[in-house]
Amino acid sequence: MNPLAVLLAVATTVAALATPPVGNAVSAGYLLLNPTTGPAKLKALAENAATIPVNRIYLSFVAPTMVYVPGSNTLQYSDIGYSSSGDYGFADVKKYVAQLQAGGVEVFLSMGGWNYNCYPYLYMKYSIAYFGKGPNYWKITQYGGGSAAGCNESNMWCYVCEPQSENTTLKDFIVFPEPDNASTWKAVQSTIAAGAKGEAIKWHPEIVGGAKFTDPVDKQTVTTVPGSNYFVTVNRDPYTDFVYLAKDLGLDGVDLDYEEMWHADTFRSGSGTGPFKLDQTVYKYTAIALDMVNAIKAIYPACKLSTAAGAAGAWSNNWWGGNLKGLWYYSNLWYPEVTKFMSAGANAGGINVMTYDLSNNNVYFECPDTTSNCELGGQVKFYMNTYATAGIPARVGYEIGQPAYPDPSNDPTHQIPLTQSALTEILNGVPNTGSVGGFFWELYKPKNSAPTGPSGQPNNIDATSVAQQMCAKVLPNATRCKGVIPPIDGSSPVTTASQVPTTSSAVPTTSAVPTTSSAVRTTSAIKSSTTSSKKTTTKATTAGPVTTGSGDLSGTACTVFGGTVCSNKVLYQCAYYTGNTLTWGKWTTC
Repeated sequence: MNPLAVLLAVATTVAALATPPVGNAVSAGYLLLNPTTGPAKLKALAENAATIPVNRIYLSFVAPTMVYVPGSNTLQYSDIGYSSSGDYGFADVKKYVAQLQAGGVEVFLSMGGWNYNCYPYLYMKYSIAYFGKGPNYWKITQYGGGSAAGCNESNMWCYVCEPQSENTTLKDFIVFPEPDNASTWKAVQSTIAAGAKGEAIKWHPEIVGGAKFTDPVDKQTVTTVPGSNYFVTVNRDPYTDFVYLAKDLGLDGVDLDYEEMWHADTFRSGSGTGPFKLDQTVYKYTAIALDMVNAIKAIYPACKLSTAAGAAGAWSNNWWGGNLKGLWYYSNLWYPEVTKFMSAGANAGGINVMTYDLSNNNVYFECPDTTSNCELGGQVKFYMNTYATAGIPARVGYEIGQPAYPDPSNDPTHQIPLTQSALTEILNGVPNTGSVGGFFWELYKPKNSAPTGPSGQPNNIDATSVAQQMCAKVLPNATRCKGVIPPIDGSSPVTTASQVPTTSSAVPTTSAVPTTSSAVRTTSAIKSSTTSSKKTTTKATTAGPVTTGSGDLSGTACTVFGGTVCSNKVLYQCAYYTGNTLTWGKWTTC
């Protein structure tokens, strides 16, 4: 036998043993990439792949208008935010993907994120201002003088997509296109039309980056569609190119993070204050997912597909606008084969429910069931039960640190961050945490240690502690569950929990929370179920750290949550460390 062939066979066997199939038991974390710290974070995770307490990582985010030509080996037109020169990080990412996989960690690439889902004008006009009240209406009052007419590009339409402190412009936002320039998309449209069980379908291929779009309701206001039309000029289908890119990077799967609340509210049917129907958005979301399914089958059959889903997404009773309530319920009801592809079988990446950024302010009907626990654990159990009732296998989602919703600058007292007691309640009270696992946002997001009180927050739990306990629940015998998320400076992380608690067999394995509550009207408040800290996409964080000279910045005031500054070779991050005030805190070296 050829000695080289023997060595290759041995190497292949070793690699296969080092990368056992993950299957449905998943402990996952999202990694937000940016040119400043993204490469160092991905490198640290890859070098410690065998011991980190997750067995899947989601790299985020690529733009829904991306272009990738097979074999081009560049991330130039993906807007992933890893690098801005050369191959834009392609070779680096591919190398670290292989390293993670060799250590038993699956790697997915996610398309979307909040900024890559938001059309500022339409979101302001029909998801918020239309109702005249609601948990986000304060932005119309503060920046628009109480009227949608006062919201315009100069104030980013009353800063509805991102807070003023983020200094965003229209170029920071992108929406999911309907690429009818591509034959692959036209084939999907035919399939969706054949299975339509709601209103007649109305596609909107004219909503493409850079185009002038006339408000379909008032028939007068013209705005520029956020995003790029490059995929049209080169005649590509971004959703097919997404799969081509996954194949060339050697990824395990792709992830669809669709959160276009503006689309649901702009094209909803119904009148007055509702209830409404979001059939058009059901068609659009399912078409995008199906386009990816078809591409996987044709291009990369080993690729898995997952989707992020809103907390209220499987709740089937009346929809009152302002969120994506019922989207995944109806998509599964009308097109079950698409949900099944993602949730069962060899290509199943899973349905990941964003059960975070929730609020307990019932003035706006934020509590899904007023007879049950409105704190985080109770709400998570309620929402996960709606997915179980709808027959949709799903994973619980967690968020580290300061929630994005309600806006901490306006209503910090109704935020319900993830604490140890809430995590324990969820792990012991939601059956799926022990069978299919869970995920969290985000691997390097710092915990918020603000004190309790009317203007503060309870101490919450850090990423390593969450990952360890989530991992131990779904992979009870895995040694990786005792590992840590490696700091990029090589130091040891300080965890909230000193040890991974054991679960109690006495806790019921089913949720006692009712599946619906006809007495509760869900308004735009439950918008929070899909609005996450994924709001900060790579375009908003591409600036490098600012060198400010010598001096300890710890505890001094800052303005942009998550921002970084380099001073005296120490990288500081802006967060809520000591109350409801943004201050600089030491993070790592620079």
